[in-house]
Amino acid sequence: MKWHFPRVSKDQVETEITQRDQFDNDELQLSETIVREAIQNSLDAALNEDETVKVTFTFLDMSSGLQQGFMEKLLSEQQEHARASRLDLTAFDPLNPSALVIEDFGTKGLTGSVRKKDNDNFTDFWRRHGKSHKSGKNRGRWGLGKLVYSCTSQARVFFGLTKRQQDESYHLMGQTVLDLHTIDNIDYTPHAFFCDLEKEDDPLEQFPIPVQDEAFVDEFVKYFGLERGGNSGLSIVIPYPNNLNSDRMIGITIQNYFYPIITKKLEVRINTTHISSSNIRELAHKHAHEHFSQIDTLFDFIEEASSRDPAKLLRMKESWTKDEKLDEGDFEPEVLAEIREQFTNGELVSLHMPISIIKKDATSYSTGFSIFIKRPTDLDKGLDLYVRGGLTLPSETKFRERRALGVLVAEEEPICAFLGDAENAAHTLWTTNTEKLRKNYQSSQRSVTMIKKALVQLYDLLADVTEEKDENALNQFFWFHEPEKTAKKKRPRVPKPPKPIIINRSKPKFSVNRVSGGLILKQGEGLTDGDLPRKVSLKLAYEVSRGNAFKKWSPYDFDTGKNKEINKLVSGGVDIDSAGGQDIVFNITSIPFYIEVSGFDTNRDLKIRVV
Repeated sequence: MKWHFPRVSKDQVETEITQRDQFDNDELQLSETIVREAIQNSLDAALNEDETVKVTFTFLDMSSGLQQGFMEKLLSEQQEHARASRLDLTAFDPLNPSALVIEDFGTKGLTGSVRKKDNDNFTDFWRRHGKSHKSGKNRGRWGLGKLVYSCTSQARVFFGLTKRQQDESYHLMGQTVLDLHTIDNIDYTPHAFFCDLEKEDDPLEQFPIPVQDEAFVDEFVKYFGLERGGNSGLSIVIPYPNNLNSDRMIGITIQNYFYPIITKKLEVRINTTHISSSNIRELAHKHAHEHFSQIDTLFDFIEEASSRDPAKLLRMKESWTKDEKLDEGDFEPEVLAEIREQFTNGELVSLHMPISIIKKDATSYSTGFSIFIKRPTDLDKGLDLYVRGGLTLPSETKFRERRALGVLVAEEEPICAFLGDAENAAHTLWTTNTEKLRKNYQSSQRSVTMIKKALVQLYDLLADVTEEKDENALNQFFWFHEPEKTAKKKRPRVPKPPKPIIINRSKPKFSVNRVSGGLILKQGEGLTDGDLPRKVSLKLAYEVSRGNAFKKWSPYDFDTGKNKEINKLVSGGVDIDSAGGQDIVFNITSIPFYIEVSGFDTNRDLKIRVV
């Protein structure tokens, strides 16, 4: 076995890897994308819907038993190409090996042929880029997600070992994803394999296959402490991972996958911390409290909604789609009155929404989704959630000032396939104009819009009565005559002293909370939709004992620019316009929004200015 670097043939179009920023940018960071991608792939590969999928993330270093020699054996041939690709090899210390190991259990592993190309998972994972055969409930679509594994490695390398259910063998391969590069006047492609080659002597027919040396595979398993055993599934090894925070990864897991965890479809272990339905509340209070308010109230709602008998859902008629809006005309008057009363009383309202999805060839599929909504009496702030096949899309938030909890759940095969094709590459948002939608469906923009708006339209329909107040509504039932006024002797008018001018203190438009090594910026009570869109500048500096802290900022203190040490996380209606020096500029388009900036020296006080 060895590294195999394909050459760029003279008649081949040179294609550079340009998609890395989709998974590591000012909005998404590797600690989020590696968690989302790994768990998403594992859920897609579940052995069956009734079995719990288990995913583990384990960080290893020399204290865990890693030794320099074996890691050198794995990477020695790759390093020359990495240098030629202008990769900064000083970013990691080869004398101190480290690795991130990700394993899943209760899954099928990478199915399909290991010796030829087909349309199954092994070929899609190892031999395709930007193309995927996932569909239906499968969460992936773009064929780009596996790029996260090499991006997470400072050496741009990852290895994968898989075992399938009815196959006793381990199948081990490795991959590096560099840039186009040249060595000794020979041009090489970005992708290369750690593998064995079939027909190695024939450049036109040679084909990468898994490592055939069983002793080496056993050494690999032992060195990285893989727990695969005889269980089917996939084990990923990422040498020299970027600086990932395990506590943050716990929070990200809860934020993105609380739904399948609560419904016992998923368990996750990050180092020694186990996350399951039995302890997710406790861990959420510790690791996700900044993302979720009133965690117990929210999780009570999710448990109630997910356990609701499908037969008890109010089944709407598909005629609701004719005017592209859920409104009063779609309900019988007595039914609407009943669910309004349920909502007013703080009870769960649940609907099944039928919809027809029409393929490009005019084939129509009758499918549907479910929406649940509730206003608990103790709820302070609303939250709406959107779930496709167990995957939560964090950027789909629309409730803003609406005070209720809502969740849209899509689980049926046709609608999962449709909404999957509507997602962006990072699977955080449904969009109405993707290439896959245009290629595969008719009237896709109309259908996506109806689905996205159904939950908020239900809220507005239910709250339309409960939130209105008419002072004269009962005048025809309860009234009395006012006594006739009798003439009184006029008294001389005495001028009243002028009223004191009361200056009401305006409510702050932004809320800034200091946390260890950074800050969290959210909307304040004074910020309304009328203030938006709005550009906000965040200026930062370390406090000084004398003088203006902002003027005394130095690039040696910190730099907020991309690929620097300062981490920036945004969600909701906000994106990053620019970052550099001591400044970060945000574009706020809707409420709510969430901005977290971290990575500052915890031994120094941070000066913050929001303009």
